[in-house]
Amino acid sequence: MQVMNIKHIITRIAKSPEKTFLLLSLFFGLISAIIVPQLSVSDENMHYLRAYSISMARLESKQCTYPKAIAERAKSVYSGNFISDYTTNIDRRILITEKCGSAVGYSPIMHLPQAIGVGVTSYFGGSTGLSILLGRITNLIFYSIAIFFIIKWVRVGKWVFVSVGLFPLMIHMAASLSSDVATNVAIFTIAAITLNLFSQKTKISRNQFVALLSIAAVLALTKPVNAILLLPLIFLPKRLFVNNNKNLPFNVRKWLMLISLGLVALVSLIVWQKIYNAPLVNSAGVENPLHANPLKFLIILFNTYINPKIGYTDVVFRGLIGEFSSFSYRLPLFILTPSFALLFISLLKNNKQDYILLGKYAKSLAILNISTITIFITAVSYLMFSVWAIMPFRFGVDAYYADGVQGRYFTALAVLLIPIGIWLQKYFRIETKNEKVFNLIMFFGLALVLGFYVFETVWTYK
Repeated sequence: MQVMNIKHIITRIAKSPEKTFLLLSLFFGLISAIIVPQLSVSDENMHYLRAYSISMARLESKQCTYPKAIAERAKSVYSGNFISDYTTNIDRRILITEKCGSAVGYSPIMHLPQAIGVGVTSYFGGSTGLSILLGRITNLIFYSIAIFFIIKWVRVGKWVFVSVGLFPLMIHMAASLSSDVATNVAIFTIAAITLNLFSQKTKISRNQFVALLSIAAVLALTKPVNAILLLPLIFLPKRLFVNNNKNLPFNVRKWLMLISLGLVALVSLIVWQKIYNAPLVNSAGVENPLHANPLKFLIILFNTYINPKIGYTDVVFRGLIGEFSSFSYRLPLFILTPSFALLFISLLKNNKQDYILLGKYAKSLAILNISTITIFITAVSYLMFSVWAIMPFRFGVDAYYADGVQGRYFTALAVLLIPIGIWLQKYFRIETKNEKVFNLIMFFGLALVLGFYVFETVWTYK
């Protein structure tokens, strides 16, 4: 009887993409938050310090003040003592002031979820171990609930959002103190808004305009390069701007909206720059060789993403979904392949409703999104080359690829492939006679991949 009940519950959950995501995200995310060594995730120690500062309503930019226990724990990235970390309470009376960590330049919105968990624990005198764990959990909850509502709200490509949102790397980052969580949520949001606007038949409402203004600000404040994801909005269809005012052509109304979005993004950046009192992008301190020879950047891109002799392609490719804890361990190819296969299936799965809503604009939006992804990758590559690769302690002016580029910077962009999948369904699509079977394949397939991620984590740190 219990087996039948469990089967019935899973079948009902699998029927709903958003419920599937929420269950698997929280279940495997909670396990990840517990078993992944604390502060081992990429730059997690810096995010820990930043989350604490935000929890105390502090926006230091040069010198930061923390309890001594927190400052010392942040320096022990791989050598924490489990017993003392969880049994020794934080003494907020013993403070230390030191140079702020590298995450201090991020806007506060990127660390608000983590700050809740870290702040509550430290306020009541809990241990550093408990503050990190609770910060991870609150970050995970924010991610899971936010993506749940995005999937529920978006009109097309729901299972693609699920597949990408449940990539092992996405859960790994969500169950940490990483600021990438806010960035990924912002990317999912603008992707969903764009899909909904291209698929709707009525004009843009006031609430939608406010939502666009809000996401423009959030995109800019998470990472300025994220504002590039607003580009597809330039080609929004005419029907969205039709109204009774014949004296104001639709192009004028559209461009007034687009200019407003650009201004909001720009003003948000300027305001934060003034508050932070530092440049948004720090130079490497050396003359950028690309300024004298811009065409050299084509070679840089080739070496970074294509050149097999350098082998950085594998770093980026594997890092999209299966490289963890600052490259400490990774998923093998036989697990990466099913992950991409599930994404492929969700993209090409024949869905009449998706095709009805977006089919007319699928090709044009597909081209727009491919162009946007290309521009985004190019911009990130240029920034990493300019602020990291040519640093004297890296390669200096002789840098020959964009060292520092990581696959995790691009993972969330996979949701922009939805129009491509709908367009390709015209020529090649996956048919399923039983929708229940497809749902269960997706549910158990995603669960199996995440289960192997958990196993690989336990095996690595056994």
